[in-house]
Amino acid sequence: MAFVLVSPTGDRRFQLDSGRPLTVGRDFTCDVPILDQGVSRRHAEIVTMNKGISLTDLDSRNGTWVNGHRIKSGTAQINDSVAFGSVKFVLLLEREDARMTPTTSVALDGSSTMIRERAMPSREQAVADIAGRRLSQLVTIAQRLGGLATVDALLGAIVDGLFSAFDADRVAIVLPGADDVLETRLARDRAGGDVPRPVPRAIASGVAKRQVALLTHDAIEDTRTTGASVLQQAVRSAMAAPLLGEGRATLGVIYVDNLRDIHAFSEEDLDFLVAFAGIAAAAVERESAMERLRQADRVRDNFERYFTPQLAERIAAETGVVAPGGDRRHVTVLFSDIRGFTAIAESLPPMEMAAQLNEYFGVMVDCVFRHQGALDKFIGDALMAYWGAPMSLPHAADCALLAALDMQRELVTLNAGWHAQGRPTLSVGIGLHSGDAFVGNIGSPRRLEYTLIGDTVNVASRVCSAADGGDVLVSEAVRSQLTAPVSVDARPELAPARTLARVTVWAVHPQSSLPIVRA
Repeated sequence: MAFVLVSPTGDRRFQLDSGRPLTVGRDFTCDVPILDQGVSRRHAEIVTMNKGISLTDLDSRNGTWVNGHRIKSGTAQINDSVAFGSVKFVLLLEREDARMTPTTSVALDGSSTMIRERAMPSREQAVADIAGRRLSQLVTIAQRLGGLATVDALLGAIVDGLFSAFDADRVAIVLPGADDVLETRLARDRAGGDVPRPVPRAIASGVAKRQVALLTHDAIEDTRTTGASVLQQAVRSAMAAPLLGEGRATLGVIYVDNLRDIHAFSEEDLDFLVAFAGIAAAAVERESAMERLRQADRVRDNFERYFTPQLAERIAAETGVVAPGGDRRHVTVLFSDIRGFTAIAESLPPMEMAAQLNEYFGVMVDCVFRHQGALDKFIGDALMAYWGAPMSLPHAADCALLAALDMQRELVTLNAGWHAQGRPTLSVGIGLHSGDAFVGNIGSPRRLEYTLIGDTVNVASRVCSAADGGDVLVSEAVRSQLTAPVSVDARPELAPARTLARVTVWAVHPQSSLPIVRA
């Protein structure tokens, strides 16, 4: 059941949405704005019920009245008289064919000014209401907007279209910024210069919140639009319309004003602005969606350098703006290091050395990805990888050990090929350790790196340093997490470093095997 407040003369009509409290007052941002100096800026609150409405007076100056009785709180039913100050209404059931009509307010100087509010129709209906030369103009604008490929270019074209359509001194586009707070994204004057002052907040906020298009013939005098920013900017005539997306979500506001003349814009101009807003909203929504897809592709392509394609896809789908920060996770870290690489590198021309190292790293990274690991970085001839971040991974220790054994087996194959070609062979030591680590984006806003830091990383590096060529060493923390026993030999404990305790280390036999862990 939907209710509506209608003035006795029918010139004011407010639909009362159900499900949330509605504020009544003279302030433009109220849900039920009443243009009368006898109404307080925040006068009362309305809540709809099954058989009527409940009203709570918000300490207004002239009171809230039901059937001639002043109330602090009370209820009204269908056909009851409701008054806010001296402005009277009757509570009725909403008529399905009812339309919002122009409202006349009393200006500060006592003159009568006209404010035209119009409920936003569908995009199709808005275009259908435009005819003749202006329809042709609208089609031309729509064609231009459809051919632009970036949001910034699109917003610039919308501003140009507004200037071509109206006798405006300034135009602006307001879009949600941080925390969805409306911000002026682009504002220009007729000379093409940027306008540093924002769109009057009273106008932009009210249009966005109530999803209505607004035409005011004298913004300074109209109580609906007057405010500090309007007075400071000497706004005379103004129009604004919300950009409504699918599901009538508010994407922003387009705004035009004239600082010279009152009555600079007509009812026909308002109709055109409403149609323009529909086309502009569709273009902004389309290009914003495309930009999100392009950003997701860039994020995914970047992550695929460090994660398996499947994991990169999941991360890209869940990642928003990349910012410093992270959390603690239980991970298994792997380091591998080429033994005696400095002497090998000095014996080769730089291009041959780089080519062999790239071939080696390519195969090693494939082993990491094959077993669901993530590449952290290359450190000279060393490699760091990890399991258990950014997504939790069951049996991370199993996966890491399988990757390490795979790396040593693949290196045997690589060495055989290099030996046949007369190239030097490589010997690699690998170390693994498990524990908690800080995982996240580390660095400055200009350059962030997704990495791990903490004692777990330091211990894994020390375990790797203790490994001879061909070794796969694991700490007791890794061995205790394996789902099946493996053949190992004890190695001397690693001595403590700084605050680290002694670390028990085991050498895993190359022929060891574990159940293959599937994603």
